Amino acid sequence: MVSIFDDCINYVTSNEDDPPMFFSQVLMHEKFHCMYSNYGESRFHSLPFGLHVRSLLFDCRNIEERSTIITSSFKVLRSIYLPGISYGHHLIGIEHLVHLRYLGISCKLPPMESFHKLEYLVVFTSSKIEIPKILLTMLSLRRMHFTGGAYIFASSRQQAIKDERFQLSNNLQSISVIRIFDEADEKILRCLHNLRRLKGTVGSSLNYSFDFLKQLESLRLQSEYGVLSSSLIILPLNLKQLTLVNVHVSPKQMETIGLLEYLEVLKLQHVAFEGEQWDTSEGEFPQLKFLKLYDVQLAEWNASGDNFPTLQRLVLQKCNNLKNGIPPNFGDILTLQMIEVDRCTKAVEVSAKKILEEQLDIGNEEFKVIISGPKS
Repeated sequence: MVSIFDDCINYVTSNEDDPPMFFSQVLMHEKFHCMYSNYGESRFHSLPFGLHVRSLLFDCRNIEERSTIITSSFKVLRSIYLPGISYGHHLIGIEHLVHLRYLGISCKLPPMESFHKLEYLVVFTSSKIEIPKILLTMLSLRRMHFTGGAYIFASSRQQAIKDERFQLSNNLQSISVIRIFDEADEKILRCLHNLRRLKGTVGSSLNYSFDFLKQLESLRLQSEYGVLSSSLIILPLNLKQLTLVNVHVSPKQMETIGLLEYLEVLKLQHVAFEGEQWDTSEGEFPQLKFLKLYDVQLAEWNASGDNFPTLQRLVLQKCNNLKNGIPPNFGDILTLQMIEVDRCTKAVEVSAKKILEEQLDIGNEEFKVIISGPKS
């Protein structure tokens, strides 16, 4: 189900070339009002329907930093999206909007104690910010997203290390992008029993275990300093989506990933294959539908006939070392719909065209191959 917050954002981003007029472009829905404006605060004084607006998207670059015009004019807001306020400042009185369920800001986090109904928090920054403990204990909060990344507040991490019975009560289902660097961070993650989506940055000197996150379906890990060995990562068995960035993978780790029976999406970016070779074994990737390789250190890729039996889309970008191209058995995958090749070797392009011929021969008229980028 599309939320009010998502619906408003989709409306605005789809109309970037024709910004809505202040009054004439007000979205009226059966159950809520959504308004977007990039005008200055002087235009707000004549608002005839401030008490009825439930969702507001407003460019705060046009108001003064200490203005209270928004929080005083829209007291029953459920969704608010406020880009344009410099981080380090905050919107005066925003903590009084106690009905908020969706909050998107680019400024300093306001006091969070009054947001008992908040479900979705997104903070737009270019650098990492601290996650206060209260965000990890708000029972209403479901999703947190920090565009510049975030790390757990120091006092929470210290408490997690000192207290063997450390626990947190929460219903968080999604967190991105969070720094996971030591045992304290891992211990706090162990308290997030309902987590389904996790995006994190990790170091290169810790064994990372995520198998305790029994509900986790989507995981993205990026090594922040140096290349992380994936042999140090233990993955949960219920994963449906996995993205690894700046990671070194061994044959054993790739076999482990291939045996994740629910995995549907796999993205490998800036990944170094041990020996620059990937040999898939029998029965691997039984449910995989989407595979993307971006700028990987891979020279030879071998696959058997029963690998990737449900694959629909293959994307290869900047695979400059792949000498033997795409494994020929991809021509026999009945579910395959598209192969995209961008800035890869000539061998990759030739193999993609060969697979196109084979797919057409078996009657897959809808199959497509897209090749772009300079010739290698």
